[in-house]
Order: sequence, then structure tokens, then C-alpha cells
Amino acid sequence: MLATILLVITGLFVLVLGVKKRLSIKVCVLCGSIFVTWTALLVLYRTNHFHDSVLLSLLMGQFITGLYYFLEKRVSPLLRIFTLPFFLTLTTVFYFAITFTKDLFPPLLVLFGLWIGAYIIFAWRNDPGKKQLSDAVMNCCEEK
Repeated sequence: MLATILLVITGLFVLVLGVKKRLSIKVCVLCGSIFVTWTALLVLYRTNHFHDSVLLSLLMGQFITGLYYFLEKRVSPLLRIFTLPFFLTLTTVFYFAITFTKDLFPPLLVLFGLWIGAYIIFAWRNDPGKKQLSDAVMNCCEEK
């Protein structure tokens, strides 16, 4: 099954590359190929025609990472304070898409706390005593 999915992604990559060139649209060809693949597989998974939740999860995780990098380039550096809650919110949404779990409250409570914490850091980012923390959070992915 993995080989088939890899071939599908490759075919979609070539197709999206051609569409991108012909229509002069700005799209990440790899992200588009992965998006179409995991979306189709999720529908098949939900209708019991696909059973590899590990592969589905990997593709969704790749898409989450690609979406994060796409947005990181386009938002103000100040908004990077919200990196952790944003990333974990996407992870939670995709987890629920696969599992349809009924136990929503605990993870939503954690996410709510993370968003509130990030907002507090954001609101206090210019306070001299808090600037070091806000700078560290905004630059969490820097390799310095």
C-alpha cells in the first residue's frame, strides 16, 4: 500500500507542477500533492476503504509542518509568540479528524491555557522584565 501511495503522491506532484506552470499560480507543489492525498485518504479511512492510520497520520503531520512554514514566512515576527498553541491546535484538529474521539474537554482545556498564556506573553512583550521571555518564545526555532 505504501508504494501505491508514494506513486499517487508522485503523480499528483507532476500534475500540480504542470497546473502551477500553466496557470502561473503560487502554490507549494509538494504541499498541494500531500494535501490532496491525505484528504482523499481521510475520506477513504472514514468510509472503511483505507485502514492505514499511521500513513494517514504521517501525511497529515507533513501537511501541518508545511502549513506552519508557509504561514511563518507570511506573518509578523511578533505573532511567532503563538507558535506553540497554533501548532498544537493543528495537531489536535487533525487528531480529532482521524479518531473522532468524544473526550474533547481535556485537550481543549490545555489549548485554551496555551492560547491565554501566549496572549499574556504577547501583551507583555515590551515590558523590560518580560522582553527576554517574549524574545525567546518568538525566536524558539532560531538556531542561535
